[in-house]
Amino acid sequence: MITDVDQPPSRWARIEAGYRRWETRTSARFSHWSVRRRWTIFVLLPTLLICCGGTVAGVPVAWVLGETIKAGRGATSPDAAANDYLMALSYDNEDGLLAILDDDHQDELLAQWHAYRDTMAATDPPPSHLDFGSLIVGPRIDARAEVTTEVSATWWSTHGGSAGGYRSDAYTWRFQTREDNGWQVSAVEAPTWCGGYVRVDACSVTNN
Repeated sequence: MITDVDQPPSRWARIEAGYRRWETRTSARFSHWSVRRRWTIFVLLPTLLICCGGTVAGVPVAWVLGETIKAGRGATSPDAAANDYLMALSYDNEDGLLAILDDDHQDELLAQWHAYRDTMAATDPPPSHLDFGSLIVGPRIDARAEVTTEVSATWWSTHGGSAGGYRSDAYTWRFQTREDNGWQVSAVEAPTWCGGYVRVDACSVTNN
């Protein structure tokens, strides 16, 4: 009696399966890198090596190139870009943040975002989230627009078994945005956290 035997996977199938495993393991590692950093390390340098007769192994350049292009796509409108920025800051979630940061200034914008977020987290106690209402978009001139909104911070507590909370005063945030394959934030004018939203003595870090 002859029974069917599964054919061993082809060489291409093994390569493809290995690539999928690599992509799963490394996508999270590279997701927070700026577009400029990805281009330099995974596209520009490998290209120069190849042109000079070298070889590149370990990183599928085509995949990184696709992720880099995806990371450079912006939001559908100026207010959507500002909204995504504030939501990421409010809930300490960087997923999708790089996409709405201006490609030419991603490093400094990301550093600013991290510094503000770290100052919020160092507050005693830290806020639960940020609240903001409508985002007002100014005139769009030369593919640029300013977005403003009033933002307050909220603290929730269950002390003593009962839920309660309080909210800070609202302060104006200003976002400069520009359109380039989608709308991106090019500059952020953020109110002072320590001495503004909260008392200075409530901050462990007093540089914002």
